[in-house]
Amino acid sequence: MFKKILVTMLLGSIAQFSAAETAKPEDIISSITKEIINEIRNKPDLASGNLGSINQLVEKKVMPVLDFKKMTSLAVGKGWRSATESQKSSLMKVFRQLLLLTYSGSIKFAEQAKVQILPPRGRQNGKNAVVKTRVSVPGRQAVPINYRMKMTEDGWKIYDLNVLGLWLVENYRVQFSQIVSSKGIDGLIKEIDEKNRTLMNKSNS
Repeated sequence: MFKKILVTMLLGSIAQFSAAETAKPEDIISSITKEIINEIRNKPDLASGNLGSINQLVEKKVMPVLDFKKMTSLAVGKGWRSATESQKSSLMKVFRQLLLLTYSGSIKFAEQAKVQILPPRGRQNGKNAVVKTRVSVPGRQAVPINYRMKMTEDGWKIYDLNVLGLWLVENYRVQFSQIVSSKGIDGLIKEIDEKNRTLMNKSNS
């Protein structure tokens, strides 16, 4: 459960940052985590885990600074290169919904989180960065969190995050690659969609 809380807070914290092109990656993470936690505290619908409200938050603030195409392609792995544009579009749609449904129920705990930005180590090349943070929730031991970011034409984008030593995208790639090997891209799309339907039914019950 604590892992889900952390991922929910991290995914939700990827809010729009107007100075993304010039700000340092760690400054962006610091500002947006504070912004999103305050928003959750001030909006009961978000704190209660309302799926519609969370979806609006994701669409308006998360997606603009998340390189979701790269995130999905890395999660799918080698099969992404052979997928058609239509399949890629479907994969991005069902993967986004999977993340939303998996972690939306824990967003109410994110308002209790406190985030410490750790100083960067090593040389920064201006194109790729790993931002390290430490996240604490009352009653729990602080947990190290890492963001993988890259500089794009539109500024710094987040494409993966590490919770409790596990990279989110890499974890999904292990699962997805097995499905692609046995059932192909269409089989993967179908399985994710079926998983989403199951999660949706549980949230409505």
